Amino acid sequence: MTARALRAPGLRQAGLRVVQGRRRRRPVITPFVSFTVIVLGALFGIVFARTALDQGAFDLAKLDRGIVEAQAQNAQLRLQVASLESPIRIAPLAEEMGMVFPTEEQVVLVAVPSEAPSSEDPRWASIDRYAAAAAGTETDR
Repeated sequence: MTARALRAPGLRQAGLRVVQGRRRRRPVITPFVSFTVIVLGALFGIVFARTALDQGAFDLAKLDRGIVEAQAQNAQLRLQVASLESPIRIAPLAEEMGMVFPTEEQVVLVAVPSEAPSSEDPRWASIDRYAAAAAGTETDR
């Protein structure tokens, strides 16, 4: 038997080598994910704000249309009131009811007392009392 010598422990195979100290690191994705979430949140916020502004514009346009329609209806009603108040329409109706213009004999004159009413008499209203009463009603509103 022949003995063969073992290889020496320090010999290396050709083409292979051992790299000491460095392990492969995984790629860091946390900043990328954070940036993507922030950008998407900002985009959704912009879309939401724009939609809210557009909805307000639509509501404003609807109110403007309502105002124009109400103004047209107001003008129509004013015209109708003016035609109903017209003396040309009222005079024939009054004559049908027996109303006529008074003649000179039908005019009744009311005598005015010669003495001025006293300010303490509650039956007579003076301009001061009237102004005080009008000022009192305006402040109550």
